[in-house]
Amino acid sequence: MTISTEGPKGFFGELYLRSTRPFLPEHVTDAEGAYLAARLDEGGATGLVLDLGCGHGRHLSRVAPKLPGRVMGIDFDALSLGEAKAHAPVTRGDFFRLPFRAGAFGAAYCWYNTLGTFADEAVPVVLAELARCVRPGGWLIIHGSSPNPPLAQPEASYDGVLPDGSRLVEQVRFDATTRRDVLTRELTLPDGRFMAASFFIRYYAVSEWEALLDAAGFQVQWVHGAVDGSALSDASVDQIVGAQKRG
Repeated sequence: MTISTEGPKGFFGELYLRSTRPFLPEHVTDAEGAYLAARLDEGGATGLVLDLGCGHGRHLSRVAPKLPGRVMGIDFDALSLGEAKAHAPVTRGDFFRLPFRAGAFGAAYCWYNTLGTFADEAVPVVLAELARCVRPGGWLIIHGSSPNPPLAQPEASYDGVLPDGSRLVEQVRFDATTRRDVLTRELTLPDGRFMAASFFIRYYAVSEWEALLDAAGFQVQWVHGAVDGSALSDASVDQIVGAQKRG
C-alpha cells in the first residue's frame, strides 16, 4: 500500500499567508507563545526544541526569545521560511523524513492543525519521525481544533474583504464520517490575481491521539482546552495534547 504524505496542494505559500494571517491577531500569538514556553519549562524540557510546521515563524518569534539558542523550525514552504528565519534557525525539509539525527531534540511542538492537513495514514509516519528525533523523556505538544464546533455547525462560509483589499471567499463543509472539514478557498488580489485551493482539516478525538501517540512511543500526560491551561470541555475550541517520549 502506498501512503500519501502530501499536504494540500496550492494552499501553503502565498495563498495561506495572505488569507490566514489577517485572522491571527498579535494577542493570540502572544498567548500561544507564552503557553508553549511555559509548558516546555514546566515539563523540564532540555536541549533543542523543534517547531514542526513553523510556517512564517509566528510561534518562533515568541518562543525563541524565551528559550534563547534552543529553538529551531522546519517547514516545506520556502516563502514562509523566508520570514521565519528572522526569528530562529530554520530549515526546509520533509516532515516524513526529518533531516535530523536520532535524539537531536529535547522537545517538539506542532501547532494550528498542521497534522490534520495530512491523510490519516500519513500521521503515524510523522509521529514516528518525531519519536526518532525526540530523546527519551522529551516532550511533544500537539495543537488541534476540537471536533465539537464543526459537529454543531457542519457548514459555514465567508465572503469578505481583507485589510489589503483582497476578497476572500471560503466554503466549509464538515464530513462527520471522515471527521474532516472540507474547504474551498478563493482569493482575488487588488491587482486582479486569483488564487484558489481545496483542502481539508481532520479533527482528532483525544482517544485517537492517545492511540496514535502510544504507537509512536509517547505517553499523553495532559490535555488542555485552551492556552490558559483549562481542561478540555464540550465548549472548547482548542485541543492541546502534551505527551512524553517513553524511555
